[in-house]
Amino acid sequence: LGVDRTKDGRDLDQALLDDASALEEMKADLVSLFVAKALHKQGYYTDGQLRSVYAGGILRVLQNVKPRRDQPYQTMQLMQWNFFLENGLLSFENAKLQIHYDKYHTVVGKLLQKVLEVQYAGDKTRADQFIDQYTTWQDELHGVIAKNMREQSRYRFRLFKYAALGE
Repeated sequence: LGVDRTKDGRDLDQALLDDASALEEMKADLVSLFVAKALHKQGYYTDGQLRSVYAGGILRVLQNVKPRRDQPYQTMQLMQWNFFLENGLLSFENAKLQIHYDKYHTVVGKLLQKVLEVQYAGDKTRADQFIDQYTTWQDELHGVIAKNMREQSRYRFRLFKYAALGE
C-alpha cells in the first residue's frame, strides 16, 4: 500500500522507530477511504454505502478520551480527526460535529499524500513534527465530543461466554 522503504532504502520501522506504527496504520486507514470513491464509480458501493463508509471513517477517528502518544491507533486517529477539522472535512458548531461529504475524497487524499511523503523521507524528526502537529487535544472541542460520546455509551464492556469452553 505505497511506501514500504525510505528513499535511502531503509525499512520504515528502522527509520521512523516509534512513529512507524502510527503512520503505517494511518496509511492503511486512509487508503481504504481513498479508494472508496473509485469503488463507488465501479458500482461496488451504492451511494448509500459510500456515505456509510465515509461516516464510518469519521466515527473511528473520534476519541472518547485523550490518547497517549504511545498508542499508535489512537494517535493516528486523533491526527486524522484534527487534519479533517483543519481542512474543512469536519466542522464543529454548537457542540456538534458535521461531515462535509463533498470534501471527503480531496482531504483524505491530501492527508494520505503527507503520510507517504513522511514515510518516504524516513526522517524521524520530520515524523515527530508531523505527529505533534496533529495530536493536539482541546478540551473545548475534543473534550466536548469525548464527553458526549461517553454519555451516549450505554455499556463500556461486554462479557462473552463460550459454550465450546464450557462456560
